Amino acid sequence: MTKRAIYVVNIAGQNISARLRPLLISLDITDQEGTHSDTCSIKLDDTNGQLRLPRDGDLITILLGWEGGPVTLAFTGTVDEVRSNGSRSGGRELSISGKGVDTKGKAKEGQQMSMDDATVSDALNKAGKVAGISVKVDPSLANIKRDWWGLNDESFLHFGERVARELGGIFKVQGNQAILAKKGGGAVSGGAMGSVAAIWGVNLIDWDIAPMLGRPRHKEVVSRYYDRAKAKWATEKESVKDQGAQATMTDRYSRADKEDAKGAAGNGARDSEREKGGGSATIDGTVAAKPGGTCLIGGARPGVDGAYRIESVAHSLNRGGGWTTKLELKEPQGSAGTDSR
Repeated sequence: MTKRAIYVVNIAGQNISARLRPLLISLDITDQEGTHSDTCSIKLDDTNGQLRLPRDGDLITILLGWEGGPVTLAFTGTVDEVRSNGSRSGGRELSISGKGVDTKGKAKEGQQMSMDDATVSDALNKAGKVAGISVKVDPSLANIKRDWWGLNDESFLHFGERVARELGGIFKVQGNQAILAKKGGGAVSGGAMGSVAAIWGVNLIDWDIAPMLGRPRHKEVVSRYYDRAKAKWATEKESVKDQGAQATMTDRYSRADKEDAKGAAGNGARDSEREKGGGSATIDGTVAAKPGGTCLIGGARPGVDGAYRIESVAHSLNRGGGWTTKLELKEPQGSAGTDSR
């Protein structure tokens, strides 16, 4: 018996799932690691124009599951755009788009702010308070301190993204909650993000993976800064977990101080580790797949099978009840990239 996907859609606090079922053409959700906002798109048959238009800024949540089982939260955000299209001969369609961050909110508003001798957590939370967003920072990054932090007509969103780049982190906003996680780490709480299996003959639909790439790989990353106490240039180095690489990558920019250079070198090292291989895999729909988690490929072939870090997740449902999850993969680990035969 063929499984059917089920969904629950709430807009502005109302469950509209029953009204959507006879009208749904497709439902898509994209969940990405890092600075990109999560998105959703609901396409509906609007032949008779019977649905009331939602307002931009309305809260929207979507839960997904399989018939006979539970539904799990897959998206939370706000309505960003409602679009109608049609023609005299082709009928009408209505598209509702949502984003994980409120695009009308104060998070995009430029701020004038400075803090002296403050931690990363203090600076982000001060800027976040103005934007109406609370911030959780990875414990390994939270207590990094700098002599000065500042925003000069920079929005909270841009500030968070800049700090993440400088410290080797990942910044993301979902609703009124922002996180700064360590790149290549687990959840902000320090726990693991979990894993999903993609097994040929079980739930793996297709894959397109290059487990080894040469160009992005380096053995270490070097970043330069000016040591004011010693009145000379100095460097910070970060090793890359890649036994096959030989080249050293030098940061293009001089950094303000030792901590800034250390963060830049660490960020470059994590990027080199992530980019040494990857691709995509499509599996039967599951909300268990999360950006930052691990996908275990099995049964594809020796050298490809193994663990990969999930960079983004895209859910696609159709009116026939089908549901697939496409994973963008990076950072091959373990046996991935090695054919031991």
